[in-house]
Amino acid sequence: MSFYVAQIFNGLVNGGFIALMSLGLSIIFGMMRVVNFMHGAMYMLGAILAFVAGSYFGLSLWIGLVIAALLVGGLGLILERLLLSRLYKLDPAYNLLLTFGLTLIIEDVVRSFFSVTGGSFLVPSGLTGAVNLGFIFYPKYRLFVMVVSIVLCLATWLLLEKTRLGALVRAATERPDLLKCFGGNVPLLISGTFFCAAALAGLAGALAAPIRNISPFMGQEMIALTFAVVVAGGMGSIAGSVLMGFIVGILSALSAIWYPPAATAITYIVMLVVLVVRPGGIFRGVDISHFPLHYTPMTEKARRVFRSPAMGLAALAVGLVLPWFVYPVLATDIILWGLCALGFDLLFAFAGLLSFGQAAYWGASAYITGVLVAKFGFAGWEGFLLGVALSTLMGLLFGFIIAQKKGIYFSMITFAFAQIVYFVVNQFAAYTGGEDGLHDVFRGEIFGFSLQNDRVFYYVALALVALMVVFVFRILRSPFGLSLTGARENERRMMSVGYNIYLIRVQAYALSAFIISVAGGLYVLNHEFISLEAVYWRASGEPVMMTLLGGAGTIYGPMIGAAVVLLIRNSLSTVTDNGSLILGCLFVLIVLVFRRGILGELVHALLHRDRKGEAVPKEGVEATTH
Repeated sequence: MSFYVAQIFNGLVNGGFIALMSLGLSIIFGMMRVVNFMHGAMYMLGAILAFVAGSYFGLSLWIGLVIAALLVGGLGLILERLLLSRLYKLDPAYNLLLTFGLTLIIEDVVRSFFSVTGGSFLVPSGLTGAVNLGFIFYPKYRLFVMVVSIVLCLATWLLLEKTRLGALVRAATERPDLLKCFGGNVPLLISGTFFCAAALAGLAGALAAPIRNISPFMGQEMIALTFAVVVAGGMGSIAGSVLMGFIVGILSALSAIWYPPAATAITYIVMLVVLVVRPGGIFRGVDISHFPLHYTPMTEKARRVFRSPAMGLAALAVGLVLPWFVYPVLATDIILWGLCALGFDLLFAFAGLLSFGQAAYWGASAYITGVLVAKFGFAGWEGFLLGVALSTLMGLLFGFIIAQKKGIYFSMITFAFAQIVYFVVNQFAAYTGGEDGLHDVFRGEIFGFSLQNDRVFYYVALALVALMVVFVFRILRSPFGLSLTGARENERRMMSVGYNIYLIRVQAYALSAFIISVAGGLYVLNHEFISLEAVYWRASGEPVMMTLLGGAGTIYGPMIGAAVVLLIRNSLSTVTDNGSLILGCLFVLIVLVFRRGILGELVHALLHRDRKGEAVPKEGVEATTH
């Protein structure tokens, strides 16, 4: 019995870390409508600062906690004032994308100075050893963390809900203009809120330092769990986020007793169940379903350019000569990642849905293809066809569940599904190879032609990619494509004239999964190997970055974005190992300045260079509210 009690206590400790993280994330979104992907990096920085204070300067953990909270909060304040404040009038998805880029930068900078380490020596002398609770002996420090987490969560809730300061903060986010009329300092209140939320993340990291492995990437898993908890609890609901954090901590600890690998996956399963049964989360926080995503607009003239035969022929000409200028395997990667990004862009630019689940279909198709070829002796093309079919079927089935969601809920539930796919792939190591990856996925031959030559395989892949691009054009020009765009622009009007928006989104999601699955199946054949990176959450972020970089809604922009990202990464790999830093800076620059992307900005500038006196679409896109 004492073993189960100890596990529940451990769950409360882990739940305390998650609750503190969820509390800060929920405050930021509830008060500022900012989806802060950077919160995990703040948690990591708190742990690093506590470690540095103790190991390099001999300071106690008590001082380390204060330093972590103040410095991490200060960094959050600086980033909020310099960068995030520029995007407050835009769709919340842009803040999510910006903070994703900032996360890449922070993690890569820290990685240059620190590796994995432990901080058990940081435990204060008064909190070493165990205490007898009458029914169990339990470590003093873990008990301290549990109590501090509960007290901080309760105190924060009371501050925001029951005090004048909390009322002012809520007023600053809900009716800023009215508060200004009464003399309120709105920027100060908003910045102070971000400081406090970032400080909570830093404090959580510092508290975790003595009992968790400290590494530059420790925030990655934590931010994934935190997002799932906040969404399940109700975006912006402080009580829901805190309660769900402790519940998830306990469920994870208990599931570890019977099936340890499920300890992480249980969080995402809980989130999926909650959102299916009770959309909006347990406590129904801020209603974000009415925040449709609209990418930076283009003129009709620009759209005609992107969809013209001349543009298609130019893109095909570049594709034909590409493997003669770069290594054929890299050239194949460029067009396949570009196709994956195009599949994402079908949802993003034309359906107004920001998906973070690309890794589910990219990786599932790749692994199914690889397992059929390497383990069951299928020919390469047979494994590819079955891999694409099964992965697309999975997308269709999941589409029926997810198509009811919109806005950030859609983004996070796709992210959770991708994490579950990662968990499943990792658990069947006998077939997938687990952390060692899956080898010997031979390409074989098709119609008597060997595909082992890299350049031959490139042209086969290029032919399939070209067919998929034509397929996308047919979709967009069809009545379905027009209805998809109409649903993005004005859902209510489309419903009023008899369109079933739910089924339209199911079809769009399945088509996106199909396009991404084709790319993933070809990718494993290109390398004749696949690893867990294909289903990791970063594989969902890559197409987003490529699409924004090349130009959302431009059809060929994702291909250009893929080329830029992969060529930069390939070039930097021979010079420096800080490739993520460069890509993160590029991501931030695109979100802040060039939201049309490379191709979008280029065409826009050429078409409107002589229209100085005419009004042209603005660089930003404001979130639509009703």
